[in-house]
Amino acid sequence: QKTKQLACQDSRKTKEVHEEGSLEGMTNEIEDYYKRWLEQKWNSMMLKPKGVPEAVVHKDYRLWFEAAVKGDWKKIEKILNENRRAMITSVMEIKNDHLTMLDVAIMAAQDQLVEKLVKHFLPKCECLNPNRALCYAARGGRVRMVKALVDKIDREFTIIHDALDLAMRHAFENKEVIWCLARSLKCTPKREIMLSLICSGYMDICLYLAHKYPESLKFEDREDAIILHFLALLSGYFRSGFIPLYLVNTSFDDSENTKIAQVLNRMKTSLWNFATVPTPFIRRSGEMKFTHTCSLDLAKLALTKMNKKFDASEMVEILLTSGVVLDAASRGVVEIVDLCLKKFPELLWNNNFKEELRKEIVEGRHVELFRLLRQYNPSRCFAGIDESKRMIRTEALIKWSPRCVPPDVSGAAFLLQRELQWFQAMSAGASVSKWLKFQLHKKPLWEVFVEQQKELFKEAEQWMKDTSSSCSLVATLIITVAFAAAFTVPGGNNGSMGIPIFLNRGSFMVFAVADGLALLSSVTATLMFLTILTSRYTIEDFLQSLPSKMVMGLTFLILSLASMLVAFSSALTIVLSERLKWIYIPITLLASFPVVLFAILQLPLYIEMVESTYWPRLYRPLKLWK
Repeated sequence: QKTKQLACQDSRKTKEVHEEGSLEGMTNEIEDYYKRWLEQKWNSMMLKPKGVPEAVVHKDYRLWFEAAVKGDWKKIEKILNENRRAMITSVMEIKNDHLTMLDVAIMAAQDQLVEKLVKHFLPKCECLNPNRALCYAARGGRVRMVKALVDKIDREFTIIHDALDLAMRHAFENKEVIWCLARSLKCTPKREIMLSLICSGYMDICLYLAHKYPESLKFEDREDAIILHFLALLSGYFRSGFIPLYLVNTSFDDSENTKIAQVLNRMKTSLWNFATVPTPFIRRSGEMKFTHTCSLDLAKLALTKMNKKFDASEMVEILLTSGVVLDAASRGVVEIVDLCLKKFPELLWNNNFKEELRKEIVEGRHVELFRLLRQYNPSRCFAGIDESKRMIRTEALIKWSPRCVPPDVSGAAFLLQRELQWFQAMSAGASVSKWLKFQLHKKPLWEVFVEQQKELFKEAEQWMKDTSSSCSLVATLIITVAFAAAFTVPGGNNGSMGIPIFLNRGSFMVFAVADGLALLSSVTATLMFLTILTSRYTIEDFLQSLPSKMVMGLTFLILSLASMLVAFSSALTIVLSERLKWIYIPITLLASFPVVLFAILQLPLYIEMVESTYWPRLYRPLKLWK
């Protein structure tokens, strides 16, 4: 045992010695690493030149600099009264640029101080650099500074043009600054500024400059169609809203400087702000409508300028070679395509161009452009049928991409319906030609189309089943409530006769009719949804059968919900009218709230479902000349 104890003690000591040795080794390694790092750091600092600050404040004018940064007008006014040359004295130096108190105040965003300093300018302040001051203010997006400095600058020079260029680069989100500089501009803006305005979405400012300086849209050669091509690529600028244009706030555009126009503009601005503060979607729709109108006017102006510079044959060649119409068609910009075809109808007499245009329209699933091309197709009168072009058109029809999904489709089932409508519209004699084989040993067009839409078909089937199940559950609940309300009328029945006590009141008759209508409508809706659930779900059923049943079921379900609200409101009026004669007013207002909510959220989609099922726009040609 003693031998074992001694052996254990020796092992422990050996272990401790090893641990101490390992710790000492680690400590030495850390110290060596630290010494090497310190030596490298010291060597790099010795080799590196001593840092010199980029911004240096002159020690004699330190108080002037601090007063300008803090916006202390009292101190600066005292300095200006003592030394009139203090306005042009350099108080700070940044990379060999000498900055005055005005420059420092602009960089420090002291709007009020800059306005007061500008008032102390001499009529012709030759020693001061207003170009630099205005450019600093434009770069910073300071509206009050820009307005104060513009009045002190000779507008015949390019100072304002340079400031506008800087504002578009560095303060493009501040539209009021850009409007102020654009109105003060006295020279033709460069093309880069016009393109920057278009990219930033300031179509009204671009249109204003284009009317004021027609040379800004000059076209010297065929490559100058870039502005029209730029507009064709910006499909977001051609989505019109539903707000009338005369209600849209255009307060920045004060090109009409008459007093009556200014008063009317202020009144319109006040009404617009009052109406759009609680409802932002109205403001967005109005701004979209205004942008759409300005974009269309700018496109018309650019096309008119081009037409004056070149003759008709050259214009047709420019439009064919530049790809303006094809790019606009691929992005669904109906306005550009319609404008070009109205100005130059002979474009569609070129069969190759027409086929390329049709291919872009079909690939993007642009309904309005297809309607336009379907109505106006003169080349079919003399052009023969080219099988290669037909195959290209077929590939465009079968091709599927996420950009084909339109924003007005309510679900996968109606998206599949839209695809089937495209197939039917593109296939001449669809009942026969969809089974024909264009080439030997290859699948017919219909089978290829079905295989391509296999995933969409599964989603449509699942969507139809889920929607029918949910709606049938709601309709069943309405049946239960309406059936129970028919036997528990408000006020009760006469004990001896069983006749309702309030039978002679008009509100009771409203309750009875609304409750009966709710019951019958909900039963009909339930039957329609059950019919959908028990359908066979073939792809042909999604063209007409299933969508029409879904629309009818939703229609009766909405009618039952509305009838239930009317029945509830009339029952509540019967119960409370004895004590509160005016109770029908708040009850009617509260009952109308769900109706308004439905009209805002679901009515557009419901109307689109009805139109797509019973009167699809794809089958209705659109006239080019109305």
